[in-house]
Amino acid sequence: MNNQRIIFTSVLLALACFTASPMALARPLPTPTPTPTATPPLGEDRGNGNSAAENVDALSLSTTGINNTAHGWSSLYSNTTGQFNTADGNQALYSNTTGEGNTATGAYALFRNTSGTSNTANGGLALNQNTIGVGNTATGYSALSENSSGTGNTANGSGALDRNTTGSYNTATGSNALINNTTGLYNTADGILALANNTEGDNNTAAGNSALSSNTTGINNTANGWNSLWSNISGEGNTANGIYALYSNSTGDRNTAIGAGADVGAGNLTNATAIGANAIVDASNKVRIGDSSVTVIEGQVAYTFTSDRNKKENFQPVDGEEVLRKIRQFNLTSWNYIGQDAKTLRHYGPMAQDFYGAFGHDSIGRVGTPTTINSGDMAGIMMIAIKALAAENDQLKSAVAKQEVVNAEQRKRLEAFTARFEEQDQKIQKVSAQLEMRQPRMSLARINP
Repeated sequence: MNNQRIIFTSVLLALACFTASPMALARPLPTPTPTPTATPPLGEDRGNGNSAAENVDALSLSTTGINNTAHGWSSLYSNTTGQFNTADGNQALYSNTTGEGNTATGAYALFRNTSGTSNTANGGLALNQNTIGVGNTATGYSALSENSSGTGNTANGSGALDRNTTGSYNTATGSNALINNTTGLYNTADGILALANNTEGDNNTAAGNSALSSNTTGINNTANGWNSLWSNISGEGNTANGIYALYSNSTGDRNTAIGAGADVGAGNLTNATAIGANAIVDASNKVRIGDSSVTVIEGQVAYTFTSDRNKKENFQPVDGEEVLRKIRQFNLTSWNYIGQDAKTLRHYGPMAQDFYGAFGHDSIGRVGTPTTINSGDMAGIMMIAIKALAAENDQLKSAVAKQEVVNAEQRKRLEAFTARFEEQDQKIQKVSAQLEMRQPRMSLARINP
């Protein structure tokens, strides 16, 4: 019983001590409410030279990055250590972490850039997919939108270089210029849809709307003029200057067209050249100057072509007499081209069909065509004919010289005969004179015996 009282008394004393302590006497404090994060005002200094915009989550994760400026919702959201970046637009440079010196203006511009540096994007979705590409410039909606690691590209115009991924050092100016380029390098496109379908082609230059528009893998082409080299797909090393120049070329290489509408007659020619408006060259390794309206091709000096013996082979003799025989069979007339002025544009000479029929083949192969005459071959045939005539003339001269010797000998003999005849004649005349003197005496003697 006594033990129970002792325990009860002890509990009462303990309660009395606790009630008298300061903790028990203090008033309970309410749980503090967290202060909401305030939306940073425009241009708020975030330290280290960083400036955030009025929209939420701009530069949200930046830790040690310096001198960055972000205006727009979640712009530069992922930046950690990137420096000297400027983002203006919703989620512009959103994924950038360590990239430096980038400028993005427009919603989702440079959205996926992480470590790419020195890129400039101006326009919604411009350089949207760029991750590590360096030194790219895109101006216009969706310009260089899919570029990932391409470097040194410049796109100016909506959709310009839109699908470029790893292609580098390309320049596109104009809506949808180089829009399909993916891996092509060192291309320059200036004009709407210029080099629009190029994917892997390198070192192409297109100036003019739709110039080189169909090119996909062709390289080293130059097109200057609306729709120039429009049909080119894989042709290489072609040059077109003028609207619709080399329009029909598709797979041909090293062709040249200068002049509006100057073109090739087929899409697969090689080393063909057309010079002049609407000039059409119809064969490889051929040069065509002017269209059918051209009446004179003029220059200050005569045309010169190579005729070096050291550059020729397969020499064959030509029968000059046979050449002369064939020429004698030509129907040579004067004439004019159909549609040209018959009063001022007349010509002389053979028909190409006759010339080809006579001289179009030698013992080895073909010479010329049935519808054209090569001035070099014409001169060659004339030289052979002249040589044959000269040989005939030499033969005639030799025969004449021999005849002159014979004639001289005969002349001498004739002169000798003439001299003898004259001598005999003189003698006859003398005898006749003597006879005449004797005839009267004989008569008198007969009368007077």
